[in-house]
Amino acid sequence: MTRRRLSATIAALLGLSLVLTGSLSAAAASYPRISGNGSSWAGAAIDQWRADVAAQGVTIDFTNDGSSAGRKNFAQEISDFAVSEIPYDGDTADPQDTARPSSPYAMLPIVAGGTSFMYNLPVDGSRFEDLKLSQDALAGIFTGGITRWNDPAIAVENPGVNLPDNQITVVVRSDGSGATAQFTLWMKRAFPDKYAALCARAGCDPAHATSYFPYQGLSNFTAQSQSNGVTTYTSGTEYTINYDEYAYPLGLGFPVAKVKNAAGFYTVPTAPAVAVALTQAIINTDASSPNYLSQDLSNVYGYGDPRSYPMSAYSYLLVPAAERGLFDAAKGATLAYYANYSLCEGQQKMGDLGYSPLPMNLVLAALDQVRKIPGVDADTAASMDATTNGALHGGGNPCNNPTFRPGDSPSQNVLVETAPFPDGCDAACQAPWTGIPSGSGPTYETTTDPNAPAAGGAPDAAANGPAAGAANNAAGSCDPNTGICANAGAAAGSGGTVKTVPTVLASSTGWAGPQSLMIIIGLLILTLIVGPPLVNRLLNGRGRRAPGERS
Repeated sequence: MTRRRLSATIAALLGLSLVLTGSLSAAAASYPRISGNGSSWAGAAIDQWRADVAAQGVTIDFTNDGSSAGRKNFAQEISDFAVSEIPYDGDTADPQDTARPSSPYAMLPIVAGGTSFMYNLPVDGSRFEDLKLSQDALAGIFTGGITRWNDPAIAVENPGVNLPDNQITVVVRSDGSGATAQFTLWMKRAFPDKYAALCARAGCDPAHATSYFPYQGLSNFTAQSQSNGVTTYTSGTEYTINYDEYAYPLGLGFPVAKVKNAAGFYTVPTAPAVAVALTQAIINTDASSPNYLSQDLSNVYGYGDPRSYPMSAYSYLLVPAAERGLFDAAKGATLAYYANYSLCEGQQKMGDLGYSPLPMNLVLAALDQVRKIPGVDADTAASMDATTNGALHGGGNPCNNPTFRPGDSPSQNVLVETAPFPDGCDAACQAPWTGIPSGSGPTYETTTDPNAPAAGGAPDAAANGPAAGAANNAAGSCDPNTGICANAGAAAGSGGTVKTVPTVLASSTGWAGPQSLMIIIGLLILTLIVGPPLVNRLLNGRGRRAPGERS
């Protein structure tokens, strides 16, 4: 090779590197950095999705400082988005919330999970890992009525175990959290007398759940900040028990109590057990309600399916439905991309992480909420439309959602249909729960024609996003305490029967900027790997020329 050709090759390689680097920077810059805060109950899921999109050049900042802080900062327009287990209104709302969003916003489910009870209990010199508790015993422990590990209410569930005569140290959240709100709501509804006694001792309103656990005056209680705080304290302190999302003890390899469900079987919050329980959640299907898609878990706690975990719930993303403050359309494009990823590909990892993936009907309803975010770009819109069309018309599963089988109704949930029955549940025990409906929430009409347009549209009375305090003018009535709206003619407890069919564009797979980044990164890495050896080989080849060879 002549010296001139060698120089040209080197210049071309360097030029390609510069072009690829410039393209990478430009593509990453198309999604500006955004930040949010809120739920630590859902924090492990949020962090997983953040890491996934960071590898694609998209930066999402998130602070796991509790749902109360998330709702407050979102309402005050300090954060671009928030994550919370509870809404701004209803009996799951925190009476101490004083801030409400002044501009339109939307609320959408992002993941399901179970509140678990991690414990650190030595028995006969070793860490005990098979603790069983009834719901009544749990209520007694967390309201201060049961204070010793060998209390008869615990011993009766653990026959033959040499439970120690040691005080139970109950570890609760010191910050405002959705986990606390959901847990105190369970106590209020399932054990109202015990909850009222707790409020009488510690000072809370027994008519409402609270985001701040009322532990004042209870000598065997200690409060720690956030999910990591209660988990770290419990893992390092013997004779303790706490409450929080299953992902935290699972990540540490610590045991959680097996909770007796209404069928008399002991379960932990695995993905299938949570999915089974949440078939009984009543989902608000009134799109004009500020609590659209919110959950009423009243029927979950006492569900009689032997596979169910009674303390299961959804977590929610709060997003702007209009530009506001420092949140513009460019940030909206980033948020929509992140939300779409979380609802779609992001659900695949949830079971291993300690959560339960969303059923497809809630994914589709949530995508309708994502479409309200200002600035949704064409690639993200095409991706969402492909998901919707694939589920409704093409018999496909573009997200590879683990709850969905192509050709099924989006209301069906594979995790429910395949959930294992617990040991001791024989054929007669299983029979009443085989083949029962596996979904709750919005229903969708499906066709087998992938090119068929959607008939009608999703409920869009709040197309710009519900503003706080929006009036409810829908047919039917809404409970002023829970915020749950029953559509006219809907069967009680059915979760609504209105068929919500989203308007969609022609099916398109789309190709978003972050996917392009992955190709660019690959080409850049290939150039950097192949380029130097190639140049070195060419230079060495020049040094071995025969005498008299011209360069």
